[in-house]
Amino acid sequence: MARVAVAECPTCERKLGERHLVTMMQPGLATLERWVSNGVAKATDGCRIEPDGVCEHGHQSWLLRLGYI
Repeated sequence: MARVAVAECPTCERKLGERHLVTMMQPGLATLERWVSNGVAKATDGCRIEPDGVCEHGHQSWLLRLGYI
């Protein structure tokens, strides 16, 4: 998956290089487990990504953010 270089994140409005803000509620443990088994997860801004991925805006998956991966 290619990352797009942007000057500002469209979801959390942070500048390039700054840590992104979480823009969705943290999922529960059952949801995180389902994402691992399905191979599809959500980033902290709601984008659909791989469980160990980062979205095109630079947001980590919840599994990465919470330290499970």
